Amino acid sequence: MNKLELLYDVLHDKMHSQVFYNEQMIRITNPVAHQLFMRLRDEEAQHILRLRMEILTLETRPFPINKILPGIEANPRFRL
Repeated sequence: MNKLELLYDVLHDKMHSQVFYNEQMIRITNPVAHQLFMRLRDEEAQHILRLRMEILTLETRPFPINKILPGIEANPRFRL
């Protein structure tokens, strides 16, 4: 599993946690518990935003030329 796959797994878990906290917040009538679940939900939203930014950074990073053309350094055809 590479870094991008791990980040997607964590993102998936964070999104499920956010849904859980939101559902509990709606059901709870105790104001203190309601505030707790609201804070936990909002923290998960911040984590999701950071994860999405990291995923976007990794997905837009260009590949090094030696990964696209694996033999280029070993057998250069043209020399300047």
